[in-house]
Amino acid sequence: MAALDHLADDLEHALDAAEVGSSRDRVPRALLVKPRVERLLSVAAGDWAVIGLAWAAMAWGPAWLGVVAGVVVAGRIHAFGVILHDAAHLPLRGKSARVRLLEAMCGYPLATTLDAMRYHHLRHHRDNGMPTDPYFKAGVEERPALYTLNVLRGLALMPFWTVRVWFGLAAWALPRLRTSYARVFLQDRSGADLSDSREVLGCARAELGQALFQAVVVAAAFVSVKAVFFGFVLPAVLAGVLAAWRLLQEHRYTPNTDRRVATTLATTRDHHLTGPFTWLLAPHHIGYHVTHHLHPQVGFDHLPALREWYRANEPAYPESV
Repeated sequence: MAALDHLADDLEHALDAAEVGSSRDRVPRALLVKPRVERLLSVAAGDWAVIGLAWAAMAWGPAWLGVVAGVVVAGRIHAFGVILHDAAHLPLRGKSARVRLLEAMCGYPLATTLDAMRYHHLRHHRDNGMPTDPYFKAGVEERPALYTLNVLRGLALMPFWTVRVWFGLAAWALPRLRTSYARVFLQDRSGADLSDSREVLGCARAELGQALFQAVVVAAAFVSVKAVFFGFVLPAVLAGVLAAWRLLQEHRYTPNTDRRVATTLATTRDHHLTGPFTWLLAPHHIGYHVTHHLHPQVGFDHLPALREWYRANEPAYPESV
């Protein structure tokens, strides 16, 4: 985990060095509150409770209620990604038992691990809009067909990550596969030979827990294929579409060359801060995305207050879309 820890801290250092004296430097320290693992576990438990109720509705309610419940499950699986995302920004020094529990509760249902999310997501923050940004999609906003295709690619997200698990385990054993594993499944854009990368090795090793989770899902399918398909597989695929669409909402896909506050304000967007579909499309305040990019280690509970400070003190802060 040492390389991952370095990248989490390196992101903060890169932002600190980007523009001394900017509005980012003037934010009161009281607003810069990091997430706590205990809080993330509590929120995850609440989301699992909602899923439990939705599964009960599927089992004993009418067909129309089962459809609504399936969408609710998809929304909570999408929300798991936001919880794991907050954990990914923490400068963790290894995985405690609580962190491993959080990974199992929020990462495994998404067919991912904390290590894998940290790999691609922290690089996205550090290099937002740059050639090494794994999420950058040039021209997507100007081409409706390409935009739609990128949303529909979310249908393949969970199946693709499921395959990643087994390729990763092979890469754990075979160093020659690690560069391909990182480029294809971790979205590495460095162009480097990663055969000896400790970070990539750690990601590959972490796939073991995900593989065990998948074995449990397969075992459950032997008991009831219908329950697993409608209660988990189909909602998970829908959650992939929600995540793909949200990613496109969060950014303006303009090439960047720096990490200045003005650049972040111009290329990042807030969305679905309020409204009836916030719980589905932007759960756990992930829609407060401008402030998140300005302060990646601030917990999602604290982003609304931080946004209010910026709205009062930064004239260039953009309107929500």
